[in-house]
Amino acid sequence: MNAIEAEQYLEEINKYGSVLGLKSITTLLEALGNPQKELQVVHIAGTNGKGSTLAFVERVLMEAGYKVGRYSSPAVFQKEEIIRINDRNIPQEAFARIVTLMKEKADGIFEKYGFHPTVFEVETALAFAYFKEEHCDIVLVECGMGGESDATNVFEQVLCSVISSISLDHTAFLGDTLEEIAGVKAGIIKNQCPVVVAAQNDTVLNVIKNRAMKKNTSAIVADRAHLEIRHGLNHISYRASNGKIYETDIHMFGTYQGINVATAIETLLCLETKGYVVENYIEQGLSKARWSGRMETVLENPLFLIDGAHNPGAVRELRDSMDLYFTNKRITFIMGVLADKDFQQEAEIIAPRAENIITITPNHDRALDGRILAETVSKYNPHVCYADSISDGVKLAIDSVKQEHSDMIIAFGSLSHLREIKQAVKAERRD
Repeated sequence: MNAIEAEQYLEEINKYGSVLGLKSITTLLEALGNPQKELQVVHIAGTNGKGSTLAFVERVLMEAGYKVGRYSSPAVFQKEEIIRINDRNIPQEAFARIVTLMKEKADGIFEKYGFHPTVFEVETALAFAYFKEEHCDIVLVECGMGGESDATNVFEQVLCSVISSISLDHTAFLGDTLEEIAGVKAGIIKNQCPVVVAAQNDTVLNVIKNRAMKKNTSAIVADRAHLEIRHGLNHISYRASNGKIYETDIHMFGTYQGINVATAIETLLCLETKGYVVENYIEQGLSKARWSGRMETVLENPLFLIDGAHNPGAVRELRDSMDLYFTNKRITFIMGVLADKDFQQEAEIIAPRAENIITITPNHDRALDGRILAETVSKYNPHVCYADSISDGVKLAIDSVKQEHSDMIIAFGSLSHLREIKQAVKAERRD
């Protein structure tokens, strides 16, 4: 099959849903010869900050001269972006060729055992097969939704486990309390393999430390780096566990980057103990890191940002970032969420900070109707309206700035609609 047919196949097997558990993925990997056993892996779980943390780690490793594979889902802008080597998406030829192989193996599993791997399991196996084929020096793997029973948790040993900030999310699958969710995320910790954890709620830290102790390893807690604005950039300063102070400008915005950059530095120092020569490249690598869809500027005039904040913890950080970077700015928000998120709490956190809010319905099978979201938002801010489409929402937002009803625009919520928002902004500029 070609690249288009490969994407169509992955869309088709979405019908098998999302299933936690390792039976299907391990069966698929065995059929492929267990490529994951030949990879040197950093494995990360958490609710918020996984992508940014790995972006920092990835860039530093690249600066140090390593061939770095990265698997991070879901895709935001291009399907192939979930699988990358040295910041380049998997080529369409390789993508199509390996998906063809995946289909053959998945069909065989269905015929023999009566179950079919999910799309996430197929993509995960595809990534591991590609990284093995390309002889990556190191591979960075991001958990999908959970941890212990996540399809990525198939490694017997890893270089390092990493756990980013944890908050209440996917409660229907992972648990109703922080303690329960932390227990699921801590399931990626391997025997005698170190774990780096972002500083956060003591309840979370205690769960992770206890799991680390049971696995005969240590938990390295990354404190929050000091962050301030200098010449329009985030300037960070962090005294690491080795006693050294790392200081540089970074181009990734958001108050939450103080936690993410500290977690990345401690992860890199952990890799140094494993033989990866990276310590001297930390500052220059951090300064070159980028991560699309996180406080990303998509239009300068008017100023238009997109951000993937999609749960209460991330929305709270977004609000704090607004207070840091855009004090006294009148902001129009475009907001679209999935129905399984705590959208009422998100509205309560962010709505009072807005001059106007435009709600939309993401193109996703779990999307919340934007009209329902508008009703919820109206409890906290009366200046809310519903847009029939994403393009209409973008046009309304830009018009609000042109008419001087606000100074800037921020679109946030489900990652699933950021691509369409970005496309709508480009179309509006052409008009």
